Amino acid sequence: MQSQSITVFKGDQSRLRNVVPIAERVTPAFHAREVERIFRRSWLVVANVAELTEPGSYLVTDVPPLKASLLVVRGDDGQIRAFHNICRHRGDKLVRDGAGQRRAFTCSFHAWTFAPDGRLIGVTDATQFPGLNRDDYGLVPVRSEVWEDMLFVNFDPQPRETLAEWLGDIYTQYHGFSVGRVKISDHRVVLKTNWNLAVNAFCEGYHNLYIHKNTVPDYQGGSSNPNRHRAYIEVGRNFARYSAHGNPKHKATPAEGLLYGHSRPMFPSFTHFDMDALPPGVNPSRFEQWAFDIVHMVPNFVLGPQANTHSMMWFWPIDHETTDIRVQRFAFRSQRPSDRIAQAHSRVRGREVLREDLATMEASMQALASGALPHIVLSQQELLIQNHYRAADEMLAVD
Repeated sequence: MQSQSITVFKGDQSRLRNVVPIAERVTPAFHAREVERIFRRSWLVVANVAELTEPGSYLVTDVPPLKASLLVVRGDDGQIRAFHNICRHRGDKLVRDGAGQRRAFTCSFHAWTFAPDGRLIGVTDATQFPGLNRDDYGLVPVRSEVWEDMLFVNFDPQPRETLAEWLGDIYTQYHGFSVGRVKISDHRVVLKTNWNLAVNAFCEGYHNLYIHKNTVPDYQGGSSNPNRHRAYIEVGRNFARYSAHGNPKHKATPAEGLLYGHSRPMFPSFTHFDMDALPPGVNPSRFEQWAFDIVHMVPNFVLGPQANTHSMMWFWPIDHETTDIRVQRFAFRSQRPSDRIAQAHSRVRGREVLREDLATMEASMQALASGALPHIVLSQQELLIQNHYRAADEMLAVD
């Protein structure tokens, strides 16, 4: 006997389809259209900038579908800027990779030097460049905006809307949710799968009872919600989100019981807390047995807020059948040794659950590439996936 759904639904579902054509989406031709009409026009999350606290602090990140390397820098004026990571002399990569802090950025090829705000401040053997105006050869900027420690960029020369317009209702709903948290894990893997399939795998909880039965068999749902229906599902124009039901009778492992008795509970344990302390976007329905949220930001980013932690996930297409997946987790800064041990435990548990999620993606891609399956069929608990394809199709339809 099927249990009745506990889900509260919100948002316009009139344009969603539960049957989605899939065969053409995993082809090279379809992917080429996605790059030009989705990734080149969307506001894209490219980095977390919480650690860029000092002037000259920087990080390098790639945007594979647009074959772009970005240099993200905090200037002496405190502003964070994004530039194409290209020296203006001969096009060499200005900073190879990584993160750090520099007073200036000097190209290793011919030693042209740029300030943190992108200005060209040093040209070696300058007399041999007659008529060169340094003001014309600063780093090439990329339109960017910081939102809650997340840096969004837009590669469209004339973006069709502002970031606030793009995010819509959620733009003002997450203020301060990540304050005091630092990165505790950073995983990256390249899989032989289509980026849509990778995003979809993290946008529903239908699979939890099966895929994760060996690692975290009872952390969601419980006897009152055996099929682990989401407590809340909302769809918007360029976002969709759900709230997961934590199991109040979760049986903690001996390690969990010991560690979280001396530190803040983290995945796969959840804690009760003051709902009024949450910004309105986190657990928006104020569900009492809340565990975590999943927020899909169109096209390829997923945010996962929890009470004491949060995750950030990117699904970057390299081509139609290869995806660069990046997952970062954040928690409150350690105050004592027990916090560090608890974080290490949660980090390992989270990694093992992630590996189970990844295991389905290459198998799905291999099967779908055969063309034998013309479409997929989706349930009400998979509305975030329905919304993903609705948003993609609307962008693809615009010349």
